[in-house]
Amino acid sequence: MSEAPKILIYGASGYTGKLVAECLAQRNLPFYFVGRNQQKLEDALAIVEERLGHKAPATILRASNDKAELAPLFAKVEVVINVAGPFMQLAWPVVEACLENNCHYLDTTGEQDFVIAVRDKYGKAFADKNLLLNPANSYMWAAGALAAEVVLETEGVDTLDITYQINNALPSQASTKSFLRMVNNPQYMIKEGEMLEWQGDRHFTVCVPHLSQPVLALPWSGGCEPAWYEHDDRVRNCRVLTAFGDEIIENVVAVIHRFNEESKGMSQEEKEELTNRYGDEMTPAEPPKDDRDLHRTVITCIGQGRQVTTVFPLSLNAPYTFTGEICAEAAQRLLNGQLKAAGFQSATGAFGHRELLQTFHELGYTNLPA
Repeated sequence: MSEAPKILIYGASGYTGKLVAECLAQRNLPFYFVGRNQQKLEDALAIVEERLGHKAPATILRASNDKAELAPLFAKVEVVINVAGPFMQLAWPVVEACLENNCHYLDTTGEQDFVIAVRDKYGKAFADKNLLLNPANSYMWAAGALAAEVVLETEGVDTLDITYQINNALPSQASTKSFLRMVNNPQYMIKEGEMLEWQGDRHFTVCVPHLSQPVLALPWSGGCEPAWYEHDDRVRNCRVLTAFGDEIIENVVAVIHRFNEESKGMSQEEKEELTNRYGDEMTPAEPPKDDRDLHRTVITCIGQGRQVTTVFPLSLNAPYTFTGEICAEAAQRLLNGQLKAAGFQSATGAFGHRELLQTFHELGYTNLPA
């Protein structure tokens, strides 16, 4: 390896960790490949190198989810990419170790409650040290922010209605556990400048412009776009719904009803353990890598103001692989000194939506605004 790594992936042996590693390797960015189990790390890196067709610029290190154990590793690097979830359960020592060791923090969470909590607890502290605190640097929920920022270019828009629709949804094991704990906790939208809780035990029927028939959708945690825009003077209303296929949506609603019955009288810790068990039941094995033709998605953002309505559909493919790419792109930009705003930021706030869209269009993932 020509230089010491400045990037560390934590939780690297999982589904998303392998994709992040592959995307970093394609950019020839050296990285530490870190997790709790040495054999799993070795097996995972072998898969990454098989996909690449060559050795990856990776160094395997073992560390448990403990701040004191993570600290000497984080002292070696500038950027930490955390892919170990569920994040509300596991991410706090990683965030704290980043702050104490002057590392930029990226993660791939989809959990709205964690994003709001980490924003409120550590956003200012990261900003004071000129460090980036960027949870949800992933398909969910960075893609919606990319679409929203295009819509907000239209003068007068103050209301964002965002829908994620995907063909042949492919949830990983960790994603399943994360979304199950999300959908069984309060989920929020912005309405008239205030956070308002969704009705979490039902699905909604939505229409998206690229499909001829309506589809079922869920708040799917509420999305992180409300967290990005809660204190943004441009936005009075923001809601996010996700349509991952009617069968999946109906099954998740059934799980929510089951959870509501089985969790009566439980503590929060017992509820978290219950959703973890549900996740193990629903996704017993790791899915294959996503496919650019099978796994296509459109994130539609409708913008409205007093005298204007506009729509931007963001076409995107292979959303899990895109998650690897946006993590690699963010890490590369951080090392290159291209951070636009420190502290708690979405990818768009940190690096600019037009710049990111241009890059991902060139990489074959997204369309460009007209």
